[in-house]
Amino acid sequence: MATELDHLVVGTKDLDAGERWLEDMLGVPAQSGGEHDFMGTHNRLWSLGPGSYLELVAVNPNAPAPSRPRWFGLDDPDIQDSLASGPRLLNWAVRVDDLEAVVKNCSVNLGTIHAASRGDFKWQVAIREDGALIHQGHVPLVIQWQSETPASKMTDQGLSLVRMKAHRSEKTGVIKALENIGAESFIKITDGSVTAGIMAEIATGDGNISLVG
Repeated sequence: MATELDHLVVGTKDLDAGERWLEDMLGVPAQSGGEHDFMGTHNRLWSLGPGSYLELVAVNPNAPAPSRPRWFGLDDPDIQDSLASGPRLLNWAVRVDDLEAVVKNCSVNLGTIHAASRGDFKWQVAIREDGALIHQGHVPLVIQWQSETPASKMTDQGLSLVRMKAHRSEKTGVIKALENIGAESFIKITDGSVTAGIMAEIATGDGNISLVG
């Protein structure tokens, strides 16, 4: 099973305001984006070099509400309250070549497999029925592309992921799930007295910046 880092997920209360914030942080404009009709969300994307990208996502106020909770915990009042203070890193995603096997064999509930699309992009994704982040976003969203990936359509913007890390008061279960997915090399899980969100360090043309959850 091949597992590759696909993208990082930053949540925002308002897409336009979040885009301005990230453009200031990263020093480059978003390249593309669109709407996820099945989730009632919309996004903007930045390249993180060959094969991966950064996604800014928000509830789309002009779209009908979905019949189920939105992904990334975006319907969670606590997450929405936190996003009122500014964008934050919510989650990350990996791509695999056998999503069904990963979901079946993972030690944590990754969710139900759904067919998804945005424009010409098509993929399958495992989403929890409550839409919640898994272990505070330390366990990634897992997808299997059925088309080209957005990263393959993007121009290198001089950005790259340096590292991801997270602190947990109990890390055994998360590390086991990451190993089941084949994603343990992408994030460092360290001991901590308090479990917190993830941190990603990104190299930009003006130096490294940190996105935190």
